[in-house]
Amino acid sequence: MFWQEDAKKEYFTLPETIQDAVFNIFAKIIPIDHSFLLAQALLKHLPWLDEEVGAGIFNISVADGNGWAQNHKDGFYYPSKRSKLTIRVPKGRIDETQQLLGKTLDLDKYQIKIIKSLKPKLLSDMPVMFAKNVVCNKAMSEEDFLQVTFEHLKTLGISVKKMMVGLENNIKTDTRIIHTRSLMVADLKKDESVLLQEKGLGDYRLLGCGLFIPHKDITNI
Repeated sequence: MFWQEDAKKEYFTLPETIQDAVFNIFAKIIPIDHSFLLAQALLKHLPWLDEEVGAGIFNISVADGNGWAQNHKDGFYYPSKRSKLTIRVPKGRIDETQQLLGKTLDLDKYQIKIIKSLKPKLLSDMPVMFAKNVVCNKAMSEEDFLQVTFEHLKTLGISVKKMMVGLENNIKTDTRIIHTRSLMVADLKKDESVLLQEKGLGDYRLLGCGLFIPHKDITNI
């Protein structure tokens, strides 16, 4: 008998270094542009978020959630039972996020009640990653934005084959307006997917910028 095995398969183990702390919330209404208010509210309870390089706060969204289409409903979200608060933190900080349980976050005139902690999520190794907001210059063309992004990812060791730009957005803080674009990156290797989520892209991570999540397929846009 002659028996030749296929080339040895490479197995990829998801690292636990950076994880997403996830919470069920209750809120009747919150502004769509709530990034700054949410960050300020969370920093009162978790001041170390501002010091952790790998930390980030995801925007709270409803059914659309992907940045390619959005129902503004007069500038407000009406969160459902499925709406979540997600905070990306180093593994060593996961336990500290649990002090949010039972707390009410005050976002100016609006409140978010933290009602339940869910199992922390590891980062994904899916080949398609999506960021709802990546900081960019408003005057920059789509092509220039993609080129700058390509060069940035290259310095991280990520070889980009496919990217697509989505919606433009503005995030208001107490001192400025930050312009962003949504971005899809496809055909990533498993280690590149994880690296992109760990490192993120650009500034203002606590405002939900530069944070990537898995997307099923770039053809579904």
